[in-house]
Amino acid sequence: MASGTVTKVYYDDLYGTTVVTEREDGLRCTYANLETIPTVNVGDQVSVGDTIGSAGCESAQESHLHLSVAASGQSVSPLDYLPQKN
Repeated sequence: MASGTVTKVYYDDLYGTTVVTEREDGLRCTYANLETIPTVNVGDQVSVGDTIGSAGCESAQESHLHLSVAASGQSVSPLDYLPQKN
């Protein structure tokens, strides 16, 4: 979603395996419900398009990703940070 540094990789009882990335300007992206072993570690630099893990599944639900974005500590819509189609 956004280039940055991996600041956290952890397991959450509700959301499963979670990876958090942050940019120097304060944009934080949280990717949750990943498969058990993500492909990144804390301190890794990631770029847009890099694979950080695979989407997991919860019980009978299809595979999916929980994504949240915060700018300077305030929740924002991820849609505001995706490339716009022309």
